Amino acid sequence: MTDNTETFLRIQKVIHLVIQKKSLREHAFLDTLLHKLQVLKSSLESEEEKLDYKKHIHGALRAYLDTDLVESFEEPLVRELDLLEGMLKNNCFT
Repeated sequence: MTDNTETFLRIQKVIHLVIQKKSLREHAFLDTLLHKLQVLKSSLESEEEKLDYKKHIHGALRAYLDTDLVESFEEPLVRELDLLEGMLKNNCFT
């Protein structure tokens, strides 16, 4: 599996988790995060040479933890968002 495929699947998983969280509780942060994830996914689909990770979701986990939405540090959205941020940072997507 290529890095782009793994990244794409991870983005889809995080999008799914954000949608699940939105179904339980509306919050402006979730709307913003969902929009940024969808833009990031579209950029990856269009095979842009450089993805500006910092423009899209850099710091999203920290921002999420600052909201009152987090139920546990072990919840799937926390774990997956952490993995996605690490993946994007380690894959040198500027």
